[in-house]
Amino acid sequence: MSRIGTALRLGSVVALAGLGYLGWQQSIPGLPAFASSAASPTPTSAAMSAADAPPVQPALPFVPDNARGVNLPAQVYTASASAPPPPPEAEVPVSTFGLPCGLSVQSEAMPGAMVALDVMAPCRPGMRVAVEHAGLTLAAVTDRAGLLTMDIPALETPAFFTVRLADGEEAVTVAGLPDLIDFGRVAVSWQGAAEIELHAFEQGAGFGAPGHVWQGAPGSAAGAAIGAGGFLTRLGDASLAPAQLAQVYSHPLATVPAPRLSVDIPVTDATCSRPLSAHSHRVTPEGRAEARRITLTMPGCDAVGEYLVLQNLFDGPRLARN
Repeated sequence: MSRIGTALRLGSVVALAGLGYLGWQQSIPGLPAFASSAASPTPTSAAMSAADAPPVQPALPFVPDNARGVNLPAQVYTASASAPPPPPEAEVPVSTFGLPCGLSVQSEAMPGAMVALDVMAPCRPGMRVAVEHAGLTLAAVTDRAGLLTMDIPALETPAFFTVRLADGEEAVTVAGLPDLIDFGRVAVSWQGAAEIELHAFEQGAGFGAPGHVWQGAPGSAAGAAIGAGGFLTRLGDASLAPAQLAQVYSHPLATVPAPRLSVDIPVTDATCSRPLSAHSHRVTPEGRAEARRITLTMPGCDAVGEYLVLQNLFDGPRLARN
């Protein structure tokens, strides 16, 4: 760099320093202000006096954090409090098949005034389940996935079902059966080792002939819908101890006149000479469920192989023995 360039750069630095010193001097009260240079284009009368300048606020003194007797804003020296973290969500237990545990019950109206009952208890495989409906009590067991499905003829509408597991948990479901009024329906239910049979003899049919509806020829709800006769439904699991079983006979009122009904009870080694308790059920013409208790003592063991026949049980029992 040449001498002339160096001199010009130094002169500029000195000039800037002088201007900065002049500004600093004018900003401090009490110090006399230097008059501006004669070459300055600003008139002396237009210069701001020290009295006209805004007062300068003194800087706050620095106070260390450990100073005593000084109240400092808490938010400056204390970390702001934060909300506690939410508690972790409880894990929902699931079955070995990945389904959530718990009891769930659903019911759906089906043709023939039937109800499809679905019981879901995924964490209770192989558990006894009691189903109560209009005075009828059934017992079955869940499968290895904790599921149970049953098709149950309704005895009233709306049809309420109470489902109770062996461990005490229970649930209720309800279904409406608008076509129940179109069916005649009777049932027999019992508990224990008895092997009760409900028989319906339609159109004067004989034993084993067409029109004889029983567990050996149960018919179906689909057949009843097309006028093919009535049908028998067996309910409950006979392998349970004690078993709670039922048989229900249904017939369409429009195509099948009221049949002759009987309840046959075989005399077996497990039932001979022992008391037997059962219930008969029927749907009245008004659509109400009516139940009647049956209590009797079975014949002696010398009668094993014979049948005790209860005729006109749903109107008024009369006993006969074959």
